[in-house]
Amino acid sequence: MKQQIHFIGIGGTGMGPLAKVFLEMGWQVSGSDLQPSETTRYLESLGAKITFYHSADNINGSTSVVYSSAIPENNPERLAAKERNIQIYHRSEMLAKLLNERRGIAVGGAHGKTTITSMIAWILDQSGVDPVVLIGARFAPFGPGAKYGKGTIAVAEADESDGSFTRYYPEVAIVTSMEADHLENYNGAFNELVCGYKQFLNNVKPNGIRILGIDDPEVRKIINLFSNVQSYGFSKDAYWCGEIVSFKELTSEFNVYRQGKFYGKFVLNVPGRYNTNNALAAIAACDWAGLSPEQIAKHLKTFTGAQRRFQIIGEKNGIIIVDDYAHHPTEIAATLQAAREGWNRRVIAVFQPHRFSRTHFLLDEFSKAFKDADLVVLTDIYAPPPEQPIPGVSSAVLAEMIRQQGKAVYLISNRQDIARHLAQIVKPNDLVITMGAGPIWQTALELNDLLH
Repeated sequence: MKQQIHFIGIGGTGMGPLAKVFLEMGWQVSGSDLQPSETTRYLESLGAKITFYHSADNINGSTSVVYSSAIPENNPERLAAKERNIQIYHRSEMLAKLLNERRGIAVGGAHGKTTITSMIAWILDQSGVDPVVLIGARFAPFGPGAKYGKGTIAVAEADESDGSFTRYYPEVAIVTSMEADHLENYNGAFNELVCGYKQFLNNVKPNGIRILGIDDPEVRKIINLFSNVQSYGFSKDAYWCGEIVSFKELTSEFNVYRQGKFYGKFVLNVPGRYNTNNALAAIAACDWAGLSPEQIAKHLKTFTGAQRRFQIIGEKNGIIIVDDYAHHPTEIAATLQAAREGWNRRVIAVFQPHRFSRTHFLLDEFSKAFKDADLVVLTDIYAPPPEQPIPGVSSAVLAEMIRQQGKAVYLISNRQDIARHLAQIVKPNDLVITMGAGPIWQTALELNDLLH
């Protein structure tokens, strides 16, 4: 008899990929969510049975139930699983089973996790390695960002937001950067978050390696605490050192040096200095997996990016519309820098802040993140439950702080009104970028529809 596994919140960015892997492993998969989505439709096409409400009856017949940090303890399906003594797993526990039993590559850090994981997965897959893959976003070749490969290597994102990444025991651990984010899960203390990263790095299996982004000052501080480290970045003392040859729109060319010796020349068809830096981490991991510089370069060149990572939505009337997941000041600055360096266009940044807590902790950093934008459009803060407003924290406050940096800012409280406003002010040769972790991506699609 097939085992049946049930996912509460199956359409989530971390849950959908897991569900796809279990479907490909031959399990019966059921799930629940509050509304249909691209991910749920995809999973249903593979055979998943999904209900769009939460009820104790949804877990009937299940031998395992999986939930994420977004699912509260009083969820009726969690309560029913507990009452019936059905095995209950946190999403990260299931991911740990898949990763720890294989030659795991776990990608952690404040920024770049999704892109690096996608790059590694793509290069390995195209080279015939056939890895198990778990990415925290849609990646076109693998649907909701996952595949069950038959090879010995597994590559997955290691999410620090809820501390669950300490469950992973990989052979390769990547840390891109460490920044003060998700502090609500670390008692508001950055040093507790750093301790989590140290634990993650300590979990690397004997003879494994740690691939660390040396350009990040916080990562540089802890590099000497560990053995078997391969650092990467543009810093001259990096084990894997990148040297930019050229940027042009979506393409960058760069050379890579390994311990000072020329390793190879690479072409990347996703834009920006930050993506070149991401590629260095992917190159280091694929080299560890036994691929040659020529193999890595061949397949890296055909990498087209994950969904919502500088994703070009359309070009209408000479106006380029881009959507990006950037929701942290560093990510916003890096995305806008890519637009500024790659294109000679007016850059319009459309930003929806995500969470009152993040906006509160990083208000000053957010106000300075838009220096490469010519025009900024802000909308109200998107706060997923159970977040509550914080007095004195609002998009109006942020708008005024950005204006003090010398930027023109429009504040349009209702997200649904933004596309109509943009359609009236955009001009040929503009580059419009929607940014944020909430539903702001819909604005890019709406603007694309309005421009004809």
